[in-house]
Amino acid sequence: MSNEYPRLLEDRDILVVRGDEQKRALVRGWLDGYDGPLPRYRIELFLGKDLYTATAMDMFEALVRLRRQLEPKGWMVAVQGSRRDTYPSGMARDMGGGRRIYVMRMGRAATSSDLVDTLADAALDQLATIAEQEAYRDAWHAEPKHQP
Repeated sequence: MSNEYPRLLEDRDILVVRGDEQKRALVRGWLDGYDGPLPRYRIELFLGKDLYTATAMDMFEALVRLRRQLEPKGWMVAVQGSRRDTYPSGMARDMGGGRRIYVMRMGRAATSSDLVDTLADAALDQLATIAEQEAYRDAWHAEPKHQP
């Protein structure tokens, strides 16, 4: 395995939506390298002639930063990391670079079977704003949990 950076991790078409408008966009996810022991991840989104890019310590945070650029324009990215009910654990961020996240179900502890790929396609009715996603995460943390 090569240690050369940047290393392409994701390169595919996704759906981006604004109201009833839907467009295909190219998303690329990169591991740019390391700042000392800390990784740098980058997401690029090619939407028509526009390029949006965001960098962070994990893929999920890079997606959040990308969404912060798109949300004011009304765009939502139709990937698992943009669902109302998904969020990474600290371990998923530290050990897996935020490339996988948990589907959170109210009243239920998350398990490995709840892991999904951050940049995998998501159904349009599951998408939420960053604020809605964070509110759901906070509510999920506040709920008592039982094991499945």
